[in-house]
Amino acid sequence: MNNIIVRETSSEIRAIARNALRGNWPMVAVGYFVFYVMTTTIPNLLSLLLPNAAMNYYNEILEQNISLSYVANLYNTILMGAFTLGICSFILAFFRKKDINPGYIFNGFEYFIKAFGLMIVVGFFTFLWSLLFVIPGIIAAVRYSQAFFILADHPEKGIMECMNETKFLMNGNKARFFCLCLSFIGWLILAALPAAFMPYELFSNGILGIILTVVFDIPNMFVMAYLYTARAAFYDLATGNLVAKPQFSESDYNF
Repeated sequence: MNNIIVRETSSEIRAIARNALRGNWPMVAVGYFVFYVMTTTIPNLLSLLLPNAAMNYYNEILEQNISLSYVANLYNTILMGAFTLGICSFILAFFRKKDINPGYIFNGFEYFIKAFGLMIVVGFFTFLWSLLFVIPGIIAAVRYSQAFFILADHPEKGIMECMNETKFLMNGNKARFFCLCLSFIGWLILAALPAAFMPYELFSNGILGIILTVVFDIPNMFVMAYLYTARAAFYDLATGNLVAKPQFSESDYNF
């Protein structure tokens, strides 16, 4: 495997993503919505139904501390790996073949043990680096950011193979990937504005609060569809599956 340096700017990679999404925005957003329901809405419902022994976490969308029950946290701990593998499988199928099937979100359960193990290993190494300081933790998160895309692309690979390959792929590409993710901050803030102007009490009001959270997160579904498509483009550029043109122009990506 050759170490390919991604030369495209964040703007160019986002343009590739927008071109792929043209005419497909709603269905890709629906795919992310399925992922969102399984990893956010269901844990919130579990916390509502089984409220005892709660743990707190910070919700970046609502900018509030949210309480999840131990059952909900156990649910996320056990299943997040499979769903993360599923969203990567879904987005790669869409980006490469325009194969849009929200059911692919559940593909990760075919490799449940491997996905669970990879999530644990990625989290463990990221945590160890974050003990040194915030910046090493961020660098580690970026270094291991391609692990689930690699597993989705090559499910026959082992956990440590995915870890070693993501480190290899990100050699010389970490700053480019970090800047790409950073370039979505404005869109994420814009998507969060509707919820920011609503009283927090509405979102903490049982079933109604959960429903309102889903409704007000709808703009975020489109932003995350955009972000994940850009991440798929970055992955294919880094692996050589997508060969970019030497000179970028607006007409190349059909603005």
